[in-house]
This record gives sequence, structure tokens and C-alpha cells, in this order.
Amino acid sequence: MIRLAVLGSTGSIGTQTLEVVGKFPDEIEVVALLAKRASEKLLDQVLRHRPSIVVTYEKPSQEWLSSLPEGTEYMFGDEGLREAISLADRVMNAVSGIHGIKPAYYALKEKKTLLASNKESIVCLGGLVRENRERIIPVDSEHNALFQLLEGVRREDIRFLYLTASGGPFRNWSIEEMKKATPEDALKHPNWNMGAKITIDSATLMNKGFEMLEAMNLFDVELSRIKVVIHPQSVVHGVLELKDGSFFLHAGKTDMRIPIMHTLFYPERKEYPFGRVDLTSLSPVEFEPVDEEKFRSLYLARWAGEMRGVYIPVLVGADEEAVSLFLEGRIGFLDIVDLIEKVLSSVNIPDPENLEGILEAIEWARRKVREIYEKECAEIR
Repeated sequence: MIRLAVLGSTGSIGTQTLEVVGKFPDEIEVVALLAKRASEKLLDQVLRHRPSIVVTYEKPSQEWLSSLPEGTEYMFGDEGLREAISLADRVMNAVSGIHGIKPAYYALKEKKTLLASNKESIVCLGGLVRENRERIIPVDSEHNALFQLLEGVRREDIRFLYLTASGGPFRNWSIEEMKKATPEDALKHPNWNMGAKITIDSATLMNKGFEMLEAMNLFDVELSRIKVVIHPQSVVHGVLELKDGSFFLHAGKTDMRIPIMHTLFYPERKEYPFGRVDLTSLSPVEFEPVDEEKFRSLYLARWAGEMRGVYIPVLVGADEEAVSLFLEGRIGFLDIVDLIEKVLSSVNIPDPENLEGILEAIEWARRKVREIYEKECAEIR
């Protein structure tokens, strides 16, 4: 019986994880659920899966607490997070954004198997990730695909790793059109249903920038050997190019339950319980080069990855805050990357030496984004 903690259980990945778990009730025990808020959705999950503990970061009402089933204890904040991790064999880190860094840190420090869905944690905790690669199974469809492909080849035979990108909603837009893009436009992802932050990152392609840094940390590969290619259909999730001219591709329908199920049971494979997919339904398959003039986020991520140190958490923090400003309607779509570049160009803080230093660098970057935004607004006025 696998003892599983689902952190970020009410989000997209957390919800789909529990959907998969529901198909294997005799093989997985949900020992802990964690979410930001004590919502009705979280309560429904608790009543269905009856974990030992449920954790939130906002205090629940007395009525909510009184609805918990017998045998489920409520815990608050970081104390609850650490207890949730301690109870589990495998920890699904589906917490979104920068808030997923601390859960990944604690899970790896506790020597748990980390099912890694949170990009920011794998990007920022580079040293810890590299020390604990054998305990990390990536959930994201791209890295899960590469994880599986890499098991079947010798490292010395690999020329390049390819991450596939749909191109997002603006793949066929001109730069002039992108200047006028609204949050509503950017949130219309053509293939995947995700949270707002990751959907905007998909539109800027910053998610692929983060994924390059993730691949570097997860698979011990130089950035120069990690490429991004546009694949509009999103059915090929990862590609290896070998030195003999061969390409190995991992393909599957756009359904996150497939990589989730792989991580839950790895190294065992289970029968997919949601209906078979016919190979012909994955057609056609196309690949295109990325227009890096339109999607400058890839250059910034590569640059930060080469600089390393403080530049990586600064990249993450600046992106978090710039995306928030865009979603608030305060800046234009192309201003997201412009602001991130300005913050990276103004770094004057030391490299972080621990978790607290990483989190402080992220907060410095978030404040710097707001500072630059306010200054530019004042100049306009």
C-alpha cells in the first residue's frame, strides 16, 4: 500500500491525482491533503479519501472543522505541512508557483519520494535536487516523458533533449498583435486546462524556460543540449536526438492523468483506467522552430541558468510578480518579459546559501518588479 500526501489537492494536478487514486483504492492510501483554503472542495476530498490529516494555510471556520470525519486531524500551516510529509512514502507536490518551493525542500530533506509537479521548486532548489535525483519522479508531461526516454538509452549516445511547446494562444500572432493581448486572450490555452499562472507562462513560453532549467537539474544535462521546439498538437511530450541520427519520441494524448499515474506507481505500470486511445487519433504531428524574437523568455531563462546563483530565484520571483501585474490588467502582455529583463539587469544581492536565502531573493525580485512598475507609471504621469 502506497502512503500518499497530496499537497495542493484542490488545484488541477491535485484534483487529477485524486481522480487517479480513486481508481486504485486498494493500492494507494491518501494519508494527507493540503490546500491553501478550507474550501468545500477540500472538504469533499477529505470526506471521500479520509486522510489522517488535512492542512490549510488559511484558518477554517468552526463549521468546516466540525464537518471533518472521525480520524482526520486538522493542522495549520508549516507545522501541518511537515507532518503531512512525515506520514507519506510519496509526496505529490502540486502546490502552484513559488509556494511549492518549501514543500519540495522539506520532502527532499525528509528523504521522501517527491512527485514533482511544481516547476519553481525544481528550478530554485538546484543543488538539493541534484543531490536527490534518485528520489524525484517528474510529473510534468515533458519531464516525465524525458524521464522515461532516458531509461532506455546510454547517456553518451544522446546529442540533444527536446522539450515540446504548443506555442500557446499566440503562436500565430505577430508582435504587434501580442502588444494588445488581454489576460482573457492569454488564458485561452489551445490544448491544456491549467491554472492562471502556468497558463500565462505558457503564453510567454516562460514555462519552457523554467523547464529547460528543470531538465538541467533533473537529468544532469548542459543547457546547451536542451532545446525547445513548437509542437502545436501537444501529443509528443519529449524527444531525444541520438548521435546516430535517431530520434526517440514519447507520445500520448493531452491527459495529465497519464504521467500522474506513472509517477504514483513507478517503476510498475498500470492499465490506464480512463479509456484506450487509438494511435491514429494522435495525428497529425508537426514540429516548428521557436521564434525567439517573439518569445524572449527563453533567452532570459537560458541566461539566468548560465549565470546560476541568485539569478535563478530572481527570475522566478520576477516572473511571478510580472504575471500578477498582467492578470490585474496593470501592464501589457509583452511588458511581462520586459519587466523580468529589467529586474535581472539590476540584481545587487548575494547568492542564496539556504532555503531562506532563496525565498528572500524571490521576494526581492517581486518587490523590484513593483518598484520598476511604480517608477515607470510615475514617469508617464
